[in-house]
Amino acid sequence: MNKTYLYVSVSVSGASVLAVEILGTRIIGPFYGVDLFLWSALISVTLAALAAGYWLGGRWADRGPTMGRFSALFVAAGLWLVLLPILRGAAIEIARPLGHRAALLSAAAMLFFPPLAILGMVSPYALKLRVRSVGEVGRSAGNLYAVSTLASVAAALLVGFVLVPNFGVKSIASAIGIILVATGAAGILTGNVFAGSRRPWAAGEPRSQ
Repeated sequence: MNKTYLYVSVSVSGASVLAVEILGTRIIGPFYGVDLFLWSALISVTLAALAAGYWLGGRWADRGPTMGRFSALFVAAGLWLVLLPILRGAAIEIARPLGHRAALLSAAAMLFFPPLAILGMVSPYALKLRVRSVGEVGRSAGNLYAVSTLASVAAALLVGFVLVPNFGVKSIASAIGIILVATGAAGILTGNVFAGSRRPWAAGEPRSQ
């Protein structure tokens, strides 16, 4: 169960990242136009947020990974996405005086940087929960990132080819948010799954109590 949940949660996280990036064109595109500047802003914000998330997630996990904290990441990101349609108006108004390019980049950062950074924390945190010994690091990291990336590919195709042409942006964003919250809730409800499952990194390393 613990291994299955980790892979499912990492898949949900990876899929959500690409879904949010694509939805960004529909969320702020009507205000600024869907052009090269919009895509450049969205890609830049996404990569910057993921970089920050990887950095923060790795350090947070090293303080002592728990299922409760891991699950809280999904709840936080999910709630932000549910509120995204409401937050959009405020972000657009705040960025309006900055001029087209700066306003576009600022609005994208205000709306998408927080949830994407939180989702970026998922993979390094999941790796810390998954690995039981130094000898498993390479294989476990490869498996987790491969699953996350494949889920991103599937989400990109699903959102771009099916969901956006047939459903409203608000409904899609809310659905993704609810899925993330549900994923986090499942982890919280099974928070004892990982109790005692982790192993020391090296012989002689004291067990955590």
